[in-house]
Amino acid sequence: MVWLFAVLKGIGGGLLLGLISLGPSFFALIKVGIQGGKMAGLRMALGIFLSDLVIALGCFYGLAGFFTMPMFQIGFAGFAAFGIIFIGVKGISVGYKKFIKNIQSPIGKSTNLLKGFIVNLMNPFVIILWVSLTATMSVGHDDTFEGRYTILVQILSMLITIFTLDLGKVYLSDYLGKRLNQRMYFFVNRYFGIILTGIGAYFLYHFIKLIVLMNIPLHLK
Repeated sequence: MVWLFAVLKGIGGGLLLGLISLGPSFFALIKVGIQGGKMAGLRMALGIFLSDLVIALGCFYGLAGFFTMPMFQIGFAGFAAFGIIFIGVKGISVGYKKFIKNIQSPIGKSTNLLKGFIVNLMNPFVIILWVSLTATMSVGHDDTFEGRYTILVQILSMLITIFTLDLGKVYLSDYLGKRLNQRMYFFVNRYFGIILTGIGAYFLYHFIKLIVLMNIPLHLK
């Protein structure tokens, strides 16, 4: 009964996160689903799922302390900011002829899987989210096999629910993609490039803020 309750809580949390999540992986997934179709989108959704799984299990098995270290957060925020800005600017600046050539080129099966994994991992708030979630889930559970197993069941239920919602986004994107011509594809790519650049700029602000906060004690000495 306890495990069933954990599954239901995980599904509820996954539905909430899946519906309100508007990070870089969301826009990248929609873009790939529109341009590459169902299979490309499915591979990217799987990459996002594996990325979340690695982070969640890392937090579950005791890496939350490492993830919250100031030096790790600063380094990771900087990597995320410049990485997302690079992807966004690339989408904005690509010319029409080159864009058409790119979307007509065959895509390797591992490309979108790796892209989904990396783009999701670039979001520093994903790590903060899972650190907070695993800490919240552990409240009320003792450090026994049953207690830890219950938390793990809730985490996996949440991840599978989010993955299922991402699959729905892929099928919707593929449906929309079949109704867009190449010029519309081009403008969709540029639109998502602008959004990703904006998200990257916000991450850059977060990166600079972390540096400033870290240096505050040095100024007070």
